Amino acid sequence: MNTVAMARCSSYSRKKVEGAVQNCLQALGGLEKFVCSGQKVLVKPNLLAAEPPERGVDTHPEVVRAVLKELLALGAKPIVGDSPGVGSLSSVAQKAGIAEVCRELNVPLGVFNREITVKAPEGKILKSFPLVEEISQVDVIINLPRIKTHGLTRLTGAVKNLFGCVAGLRKGEMHFRLQQAEYFQEMLIDLALTLKPALTVVDGVMAMEGGGPRNGNLRLMGLILAGANPFAVDATIARLIGLTPLEVPLLALAARREIPGLKEGEVRICGEQLNEFILADFQVPPAKTNINLRAPKVVTNLFRRYVSGYPVFKDNCLQCGICLQGCPAQVISKGQHGMEIDDRRCIRCYCCQEFCPHDAILIKKPFFGRFL
Repeated sequence: MNTVAMARCSSYSRKKVEGAVQNCLQALGGLEKFVCSGQKVLVKPNLLAAEPPERGVDTHPEVVRAVLKELLALGAKPIVGDSPGVGSLSSVAQKAGIAEVCRELNVPLGVFNREITVKAPEGKILKSFPLVEEISQVDVIINLPRIKTHGLTRLTGAVKNLFGCVAGLRKGEMHFRLQQAEYFQEMLIDLALTLKPALTVVDGVMAMEGGGPRNGNLRLMGLILAGANPFAVDATIARLIGLTPLEVPLLALAARREIPGLKEGEVRICGEQLNEFILADFQVPPAKTNINLRAPKVVTNLFRRYVSGYPVFKDNCLQCGICLQGCPAQVISKGQHGMEIDDRRCIRCYCCQEFCPHDAILIKKPFFGRFL
């Protein structure tokens, strides 16, 4: 049985967050069930971009603080790290308020710019990963995602958050290599099975709906969640936002592999009652229309162009160039009348929408996509 602990947390006040984290850990049998004194622990928050805590883009610093304090009290040796989509780790962590927490608690920030190759024995799509060097220097990984929507995966939670352990520009390379959404999400499953985080603690106090993971709307969910199985945690998050796990493409693919923790009967919820926190009207991006992975490339290319949603620039674009720098396929340019996207070569990864700080990119669905 996979256990997911839920604790009520109505705000980011330090006392409430620390109490909720403690309640979750106690319900799971205590932090010592996952970490031993003296072990080196990588604490992996979601640090997407340099945004202040009130924007809700990154894991809230009080959640990071609460977990670090528990680790230090146990005698563990934590470091904090992530590979942000936009900007350096130090600049993003500073803006997000997490660097200050690390300084106060004397916990180092990881470097996260040196690469190692790690074999993926359970990999279906990839048999090895280019990961940050810190992975080889720690004994345990604790995953600290935030509940947000995502244009490509619908939901970004425990499994998707581990993508930040892939080294730097290699993340864009993977988007380009794995252009079909199904391949990319199978890779994320491979990565989670390779990294095997010992524990996931989820920031579910304020969840992001709509145009996540950066430009959506914040909504009070009022929860801290925790569990050992990241797939069971994500399945629980899916139910909290009004979806079944099979309506989240990544979890549907995990179900095909018979990964445990996805069926309702396989998960034991302890602490709060799940039904009391479900947001049935939570705004989630539509699922991408699928096509058989074995279809000829010419068919998949046509399908992607004329069926899949495509990014367009809105009138509030400031031409800052962040999308241009972050585009894995390098199909964005500055034209005479503003930013332009070469739709014929766009791989539909939606990194441009994810990285845009001004909410200036809209994902539009072609006629055939809406019809299907």
